[in-house]
Amino acid sequence: MRQAILLSLLSFAPLVYACAEYKHKSEAEIARMTPAQRVDQYAQYKHKTEAEIAAMTPAQRVEEYGNEQAFHKYDVLDEQHNLISKYILHDGLKALPRSIQIMDEYDPATSSGKAEHKGERFDAVWMLLSDLDNRLVRLRASPEGVQAIDVLARAIDRMRAAGYGKKGQHEWAEHGRFDSAVAALEDAKATNRTDDAIKDTLWVKYKLKISRSGLLAFSNFLIARDPSYPSWSETDFIKDYSRLNEAGNPAQVYVMKKPDRFYEAYLQFKKQKLKRS
Repeated sequence: MRQAILLSLLSFAPLVYACAEYKHKSEAEIARMTPAQRVDQYAQYKHKTEAEIAAMTPAQRVEEYGNEQAFHKYDVLDEQHNLISKYILHDGLKALPRSIQIMDEYDPATSSGKAEHKGERFDAVWMLLSDLDNRLVRLRASPEGVQAIDVLARAIDRMRAAGYGKKGQHEWAEHGRFDSAVAALEDAKATNRTDDAIKDTLWVKYKLKISRSGLLAFSNFLIARDPSYPSWSETDFIKDYSRLNEAGNPAQVYVMKKPDRFYEAYLQFKKQKLKRS
């Protein structure tokens, strides 16, 4: 999802930001900052070393990811966000409190947000939420995750009230940001990319076909058993020659590298359904 965002942003002229010496602030210092002081902090931003990122608190890493999005969003070759994300995934749900604050701070109807790059920081946070939900643990399985989903929904409501998301419009800040955030919210509330990969895995490996409603029911079953099921396996991107389009091209899908655990869970899911029927 982040790659799609970055590609959309290529149509904009790159901005150049001054990067002076920068030392990351403590969580307490961040909380005490005025809007002007946060702008000054952004003006000093430059990439951190891995050692510096590793030494940060979860809240500081979220702040750092927001800075990365604000200052390097036009650089599609920049891999720094992957380094920061690696540590945030290790933080897990500890990343949510600061993420929630950043989403709550974003209101496109206010002019002050532009100076502080609140739109870009909002982008960074919903992307982080999507990463956590798709790669680590389903957000809707925990109280703090549900809170994050609710705060994202309220931010989207503010965007809608400000006229974002209108059909036929192409400005990224007003419409691409809205559409992408809505997609992330819908994934978190129902089935996400991991669930789609599970669906394709069960077809490719075991020729088991699941409907969309069946996939949601299976997702809820997995959440009840182990909300961390997105972390059970990494994925491979493959061509599925059992499904060809009208041009004769195979479907291109993600499948689990370690499918057995998902298959066994699906058999238990079907067995449970039979008992209830």
